[in-house]
Amino acid sequence: MAFMTGNDEGFEVIVVGAGLVGLAAAAFLAQHGVRVLAVDRHPATSAHPKARLVNVRSMEIYRALGVEEEVRAAGEPNSGFDIVDTLAGPLRSWIAAPADEVAAAGLSPTTPYSCDQQRLEPILLRRARELGATVAFGTSAELVEIGSDDVTVELSSDDRTRAVHSQFLVAADGARSAVRDRLGITLRGEDVEGESVSSVFRADLEPALRGRQINAVMCRAANAFLFARGNKDDRSWQLGTFLRPGWAELAPAELGTRLTEVIRAATGLPDLRPVIEDTARWRTGAYVADRFRAGPVFLVGDAAHVMPPYGGFGGNTGVQDAHNLTWRLAAACRREDDTEALLAGYETERRPVAELMVAQALLRSRKKPGQAPVPGEIDATTLVLGLRYGGPPEDPANPSGRPGTRAPHVLLRDGRSTLDLLRPTSFTVIDVEAIGPLVDPVHRARWDATYGSGPPVRPDGIIGRSVSSMLFK
Repeated sequence: MAFMTGNDEGFEVIVVGAGLVGLAAAAFLAQHGVRVLAVDRHPATSAHPKARLVNVRSMEIYRALGVEEEVRAAGEPNSGFDIVDTLAGPLRSWIAAPADEVAAAGLSPTTPYSCDQQRLEPILLRRARELGATVAFGTSAELVEIGSDDVTVELSSDDRTRAVHSQFLVAADGARSAVRDRLGITLRGEDVEGESVSSVFRADLEPALRGRQINAVMCRAANAFLFARGNKDDRSWQLGTFLRPGWAELAPAELGTRLTEVIRAATGLPDLRPVIEDTARWRTGAYVADRFRAGPVFLVGDAAHVMPPYGGFGGNTGVQDAHNLTWRLAAACRREDDTEALLAGYETERRPVAELMVAQALLRSRKKPGQAPVPGEIDATTLVLGLRYGGPPEDPANPSGRPGTRAPHVLLRDGRSTLDLLRPTSFTVIDVEAIGPLVDPVHRARWDATYGSGPPVRPDGIIGRSVSSMLFK
């Protein structure tokens, strides 16, 4: 759907880019009651699987958005990462399923999950529109003017162009962000050597699996990765490998033949006839933007930071950028007190997180398959649940309750989580006298350390410092 009709004066925020992060931002803004327009030059949501792991913090965010069960229906539990000679041979665990650690320590009411990006984006699109967002595909956007308190964007679709104005703009237009370039913001970091190729295919791999469930494997005999895609009701596979010498010049049909050979080597099934549905070539790097903001324009996701895919941090970090930013924009649109300090807090909090996540992804990209954690590597659960704005990550099993940390999951006797008591569109102070007696004894120490003093909790689920005109600084 192209956006070329209607009154453009009603939009408070324009989101440029309607991929995973842009759609999440649009949905969060609409949930806050903000009049938001999201546009994307592509004709529809992504056709390539791209990101698959939805980490536990993102699942908590989707729970608050009201789409957790849809995400689960579209995906499947994450079973970790194995290393093999071929898929037909014995599996050896490399990275355990992240849900195991989360569940064992009772860290969350939900778990990490696997849901391919091309399945997740339509869920976020539906929810964004359901909440009142306008989302238009097949529409390019050019930032043409930045005022002190507004922006002007030129939208082009179906050979027609028009100017649209808004108070704020969120740039979610990817690693090659045109908005970032227009602002003169540079990325600093380094390339990851080499070019990769991935191929989505369908094939019956049961002769190699023999009833075993896999999520991702490194197949040493083929120097390639295999990833399960979809779920048991609609299974496809993805091969990931490096671009071999001479492949860059091959015609699509001949490249398909070469990829088929690699798929056969990876699976250990020499007579396999895979049906290749989509192929993509890509490079990556480890970069962070010098700034995440220029006046009323904010960068999120790959527009703000680029990281290797190892660890599955990229898409999740982008969604969590949007979650941190959008409640601030909503407050600014309502003209809350101390708006400038609130907006400045986005970059202050999220840029150090981006630097940490990029560094951790880069560290993982340099490891050999099957290698144990290396010095400086922080486990994923600590990174996503123990995150602390303004300080190093802490042990999520023993949260401190300090400002800047995630409000933790505490189990109540009736089976609810304290996270389900937090309001996603306003600030929350839990009634200690009313809720305290309901706390499950197993989680009493966690309650006392975090909620026992009645701290304010921001709309993004982060413990704040104080209450002032309903803003937590």
